[in-house]
Amino acid sequence: MSVELRHLRYFAALAEEMHFGRAAERLHIAQPSLSQQIRKLEGMVGVDLVDRSGRSIELTPAGRALAARTRRTFDDVDAAITAARDAAGGIIGRFAVGFIETAAVSLVPDAVRRFRGTHPRVTLELRELPVRAQAEELIRGYLDLGFVRTEPGHRDLVVERVIEEGFVAALPAGHPLAERERLDPAEVVREPLIVIEREQIPGLYDETVALAREHGTGLEIAQQATSILSILGLVSAGLGVALLPASVRALGFVGIHYVDLDPSPRTAILAVRHRDNSSPQMAPFLAAI
Repeated sequence: MSVELRHLRYFAALAEEMHFGRAAERLHIAQPSLSQQIRKLEGMVGVDLVDRSGRSIELTPAGRALAARTRRTFDDVDAAITAARDAAGGIIGRFAVGFIETAAVSLVPDAVRRFRGTHPRVTLELRELPVRAQAEELIRGYLDLGFVRTEPGHRDLVVERVIEEGFVAALPAGHPLAERERLDPAEVVREPLIVIEREQIPGLYDETVALAREHGTGLEIAQQATSILSILGLVSAGLGVALLPASVRALGFVGIHYVDLDPSPRTAILAVRHRDNSSPQMAPFLAAI
């Protein structure tokens, strides 16, 4: 016969009350039944836990040792139950987010700040990854949520449009167009363009190409870069101009002027998740955007 939690609960009540009658009343059982259960526990443990020889009961040394351990055991049980409820409610746990570079500027910082304000005990894992790598890790369950600019095109991935913004022209200081308040896209695409490598952010590359084809006669690529920061560095050096999401203004890059476009094309960031992902942190994180 093995010791069960109910036996320990009976003993814990007796150890705190040091009286069979009061302990039985607290446990809502008859006193003879409590006495019988304590005898059973002593039989299972193999030692006397209660000294019944005097007018009032006392715990034996073995009983005192068991009482101390029992209190810690129930503290651990209560903590485990609380942790399980917190995990189910999304209060604790792990949430892994992947993002492309432009989302790190326009979306991720504010969303993380708001989410941490409401879920401070959740461990956030943030990873900058290209679209293809995000799709692979979402499918394998290594990521809970991804932020991209082009749909990964996998039937198990659910896509939601979460933020939309316009394009701006990024021009080197001193460029003839840099002092204008607004520019027609056709004026920009006539200039040598610095674009992102398609492998890094295919959505942004494709949108830039589409803009050039819609508003110009062709695409003159001066340079291709692996990151937005690299693009801005090349623009600042005077090697060309760039069409970028308006949120890049927040980077405050030296030597660059940003000019709005009129008409202003729109670009979007998409949230991507696996259709079977049931993370309790998903809804509150999306709500923080």
